[in-house]
Amino acid sequence: MKRTIIFSVALLLAAMFLFLGCTQTTPNPVSNPNPAPNLGGGQTVAVIISNFSFNPQVTSISAGDTVTWTNNDSTPHTVTSDAGTELASTTIQPGQTYSHTFNTPGSYPYHCSIHPSMTASIAVQ
Repeated sequence: MKRTIIFSVALLLAAMFLFLGCTQTTPNPVSNPNPAPNLGGGQTVAVIISNFSFNPQVTSISAGDTVTWTNNDSTPHTVTSDAGTELASTTIQPGQTYSHTFNTPGSYPYHCSIHPSMTASIAVQ
């Protein structure tokens, strides 16, 4: 009887250790020590690069929102400000993305520096 109890307790402990050893924990994300101020936005808006165009052509967002461009074309593209340096992506390869957070209201026209006929704009309110 005593052996049965000891065996049962040992079996129960082994099952608990096995269960606890199989659980996954998610690491805490690293926080940005200098986050951009949230100016009331905070949404992420998608722009798709496809058929040598930016879709939508005009994107309206709120200050604090982030725009993410996804290159669904078979060739590389860029997102480059028409004036200034607000938007200055590196070459976005097919399947890759580029993101930018807009904190200041205004109009931000841009183009692809590889294909200058590709134009669009971001309207930040």
